[in-house]
Amino acid sequence: MHELIKRYQTIGVIILAMSLPIVVLVLSHGDRQKRMVGQSALGGVLAFVQNHNDYVIGNASGFWDNYIDLIHTKQENERLRLENARLREENIGLQGILQQNARLSKLVGFKQDRPIYDLEPARVISADISPYFRVLRIRLEAQSEAIRPEMPVVSSEGLVGRIEQVNGRYCDVMLTIDPRSKVDILTNLNRSRGILTGLGDEKTYEAKLSYLLRRDEVEEGEIVVTSGRAGTFPKELPVGRITSIDAQDFGLYQRVTVTPLVDFSRLEEVYIITGVR
Repeated sequence: MHELIKRYQTIGVIILAMSLPIVVLVLSHGDRQKRMVGQSALGGVLAFVQNHNDYVIGNASGFWDNYIDLIHTKQENERLRLENARLREENIGLQGILQQNARLSKLVGFKQDRPIYDLEPARVISADISPYFRVLRIRLEAQSEAIRPEMPVVSSEGLVGRIEQVNGRYCDVMLTIDPRSKVDILTNLNRSRGILTGLGDEKTYEAKLSYLLRRDEVEEGEIVVTSGRAGTFPKELPVGRITSIDAQDFGLYQRVTVTPLVDFSRLEEVYIITGVR
């Protein structure tokens, strides 16, 4: 820009120099007073141009340089914004991979800790959270003829539920918190027996423990496990944790609420127990 201004400055000076003889010639044909006034005005114009020439050129050049710097800064900011967005996406993806690896490691640990079970892996693909039906739909990792209704479904945290329907590689799983579900359980400390049934509350994942006698000693925070007596579920699978107890002043049974150990809202991978060795 500075070179461009200098180039036009030269052209302007040349034009001005060529115009001066004409102006002087015109002024010379007037009377002396007019010639003096014209020459004085012409001298003032020349002095103004000479005095402000460098200032104007310098400011114009500086304005252009600042404009170019502003353009470069804007481009650099945009590049940095895009780079930050890319890094954020990579970070989110990496966190997802780490979380998935952690979940899979827990599942592998569950399988290694229970070598007596034949396990078939599956992935959760949808959920029905109606208060009347608590069902997960899962997809088998591979086609298997061994999967049948009533088979237990587990995760690394504990019992999920049982197979309700099988359709190729897709299965519907009735959760332990479904009102239709019945799981024969034992309390972990005193081995008191009861039946776990879903409450049917669409806002919570809770179940009630029925037929637990008033004389049975249970504690809040106590773990309940499968009894193995009904035949559907193997013995000692973790099911839930007692969160409230109402012993009542009359009647045969206590009112006990159990929260499942499995977080159904975050469940992604499960195992189906196809057999016990």
